[in-house]
Amino acid sequence: MVYQIADTAELSAIDSEFQELSRFYSFRNPAEVFSFLQTHPFLTPLLLEAYPQIEERFGPNPEVVLEVITDPEAADDQELFAFIRTDLAPEEALEKLHQLDENWWLDEADRANGKLCIHVEFQ
Repeated sequence: MVYQIADTAELSAIDSEFQELSRFYSFRNPAEVFSFLQTHPFLTPLLLEAYPQIEERFGPNPEVVLEVITDPEAADDQELFAFIRTDLAPEEALEKLHQLDENWWLDEADRANGKLCIHVEFQ
């Protein structure tokens, strides 16, 4: 599916939001992430809210990478993953992720419409 941009003002707004996200997030395959966010624009405000929540649990300036993952059994089923890169011990990192879930994400996850997953990635 190709996302059609209605006008240059809409493109400018999307580009501005993508630039805002790039202040906090890194991207694996930026064009694919950009396209996914164009198709699912409700994720951008959620991602902007997520970063301070992640930072609160994982410390200042955590490295978080956005990547579009396609279900190998259903090529049209894609989800955006926010991988919190960490060198913490697995038990500690998973506890911090659990705290993020319990104190913020579980209350907000419905807004993602099943299109965003937040997880840890070990360095």
